[in-house]
Amino acid sequence: MILGAENVSLDMPQQVVTSIAMLIATTVAVRIGARPLGELIVRRERHYVQVLGGSLLMTIKPRSVTVMSFLLMFALAMIGYLVTGSIIGAFCGLGLGLWLPTIFIKHLREKRLKKLNDQLVGGIQTLSSGVRAGLNLVQALELVARDGPSPLRQEFAHLVREYEFGVGLEDAMANASERIGSGDFGLLFAALLTHRERGGNLGETLDKICDAIREIQRLEHRVDSLTAQGRATARFLGAMPSVVLAIVYFIVDPKGVEAMFSSTAGKIILAAILVLNILGFLWIRKIMDIDI
Repeated sequence: MILGAENVSLDMPQQVVTSIAMLIATTVAVRIGARPLGELIVRRERHYVQVLGGSLLMTIKPRSVTVMSFLLMFALAMIGYLVTGSIIGAFCGLGLGLWLPTIFIKHLREKRLKKLNDQLVGGIQTLSSGVRAGLNLVQALELVARDGPSPLRQEFAHLVREYEFGVGLEDAMANASERIGSGDFGLLFAALLTHRERGGNLGETLDKICDAIREIQRLEHRVDSLTAQGRATARFLGAMPSVVLAIVYFIVDPKGVEAMFSSTAGKIILAAILVLNILGFLWIRKIMDIDI
C-alpha cells in the first residue's frame, strides 16, 4: 500500500507537467492557426457565394455549406483514424473531406451547364420567333424567361430581373455571360450587343447565331464520341491495376500484403500508390479533354 501511494505521488508531478505542456501546445496551435483558418473560411464562403448564388442560382446560405463542409471533414478524419489507427489516416480523411464538397459543387455546375447548352438552341429559336412576331429584344427575353425550360428559364428570368431593377441591358447580358461561363452563351450575348450597337435584322442575326451554335455543338458531340474510348480506358487504368496487383500479391505472399496494410511503411506506400494512380487518371482525362 505504501509503495502504491509512493508511485502515485511520483506520477502526479509528471502528469501535471504533461497536462500543462499539452495545454500550452494547444493554446499556441490555436493562436497560430486561428488567422489562417479564418482566412480559409472566408475564401470558401466567397467561393460558395460565387458558385451557389451566381452559377447555380441557389438560395443556400454559404455559411451553412461551410459548416457542413467542416463537419464532413471532422467526420471523415475520425473515420480515417478509427479505420487505420494512425494520424496518417486522419489526415487522409481530412483531405478527402476538404476535397469532396468542391468536387460535388463542380459536378452540379457542369451538369447544369450541360443542360443550359443543350437548351440554348431552342431558346434562340424562341427569341427569333418572338422578334419576328413583332416583339422587341426585352419582350423576347421575357418570353424565354416565361415559357422556356429550366434552367434556361431561370437564367433569362435573372437577366430580365436585373434589367427591371435598373441595370442596363448590355450590363445585364454581360453579367449573365460571366455568370454562366459558357462560350455558346458568350457568343449569343456578344451578337446581341453588336446588334444593339450597329442595328440590322435581329431575326436573321439570331438565325445565324443559332446555326453556328448548332454546328459547334455537333462538333463537340462528335469529339465526345471519338474520345469516349479514351476516357473509358482512363477509368479502367485508374481502377484495375491496384485491384489486380493486390489480388496477385495476396495469392503469392499473403503475409506481406497483410504487413503492408498493418505497418506504417506499408500504409505510406499504399498512400503513394493511390496518389500516383489519381494523378495518372487525371493526366489521361486532361489529354482527352479537347476544347473546340
